[in-house]
Amino acid sequence: MMNGVKKSIWTALLAVLVGGVVLAGCLGGNDKLKLVQTGSSTVLPLAVAWAAEYDDADITVSGGGSSHGLNALLNKEADLGDASRLMKGSDYTSVGGDPSLVTSDGEATGAAPNGVWPYKWVVAYDVLTVVINNNNDYADKLNYTQLYRIFTDDDPAVYWDEVPGLEATAPHQKIEIYAPDEASGTYDYFFEEIIPNWGKDTQVADTRLNAGDGVYHPSADDNVILSAVEENEFAIGYFGFAYYIENTNKIKVVSIAEGGVNYEIPSLANVANYPLARPLHIYTNGIPEPGDARNDYLRYVLSDGQEIVPEVGYVRLSLVDNDLITSQLGKLGA
Repeated sequence: MMNGVKKSIWTALLAVLVGGVVLAGCLGGNDKLKLVQTGSSTVLPLAVAWAAEYDDADITVSGGGSSHGLNALLNKEADLGDASRLMKGSDYTSVGGDPSLVTSDGEATGAAPNGVWPYKWVVAYDVLTVVINNNNDYADKLNYTQLYRIFTDDDPAVYWDEVPGLEATAPHQKIEIYAPDEASGTYDYFFEEIIPNWGKDTQVADTRLNAGDGVYHPSADDNVILSAVEENEFAIGYFGFAYYIENTNKIKVVSIAEGGVNYEIPSLANVANYPLARPLHIYTNGIPEPGDARNDYLRYVLSDGQEIVPEVGYVRLSLVDNDLITSQLGKLGA
């Protein structure tokens, strides 16, 4: 049974998913400083939770994907751009900027055309979760090779019994994929893991979505993905762990191995061993100075706000890299 705080978080998240909402501390509201936070659907539950509990500003929270969040920041339409992937050169290109100014670490070495100079903050860790229908009793363990055959256009497995290693156990039924769209950082992260040289000229394969064979059904809404996998016996999908732990009775989680052994089940406690764990980010225009509403909010996110992280279904920074909290708070003058 969820406690009162957690109930308020998921009630607020539902409101955001329906149409966007301005959140203030404890879901109240008055005349306060205002911030706009938008982007990654994976970061969204955290953004909602933090905004609902934060007392010093009214925060307009919305999703739309990592690309949307970064684009909104670069266009000065948002104060905080949420991303479950690193910023890429293509994010600068989309606003007429020079892609060479973005490093492979998702950092900017120069400003975008309108003067925005993004700065990256790591705010939590996520466990990307591959899910299947509850009636699927043959694909609850998959390795990267099998995921590659399911999700890419390189000799793709059309039927479940064409997946390597499942020939004798899986039915001759067509695989249906329900997963994030190209604007999602989750999409980028997933394919960066399973497709060698993802995003480079030497990329060795493309996704089933870009193959255009109608097997990959994209959505920017993780709840749509969850419902589709729940209703389709031969479906597979992926999204952030927070959406799974709120719906453990509706779908089944897949244990993942990068190689052919050591399958790891996704969990908050297993982040160090699970191959699809990843950092979550908020980008701002530069490092906000003390007294700036963004500075105060980020200091909250990196301190008291970390207590909410596991309640929502993510991994707090201290369990992965406590020094990262200290260094980031130091940059904020804390």
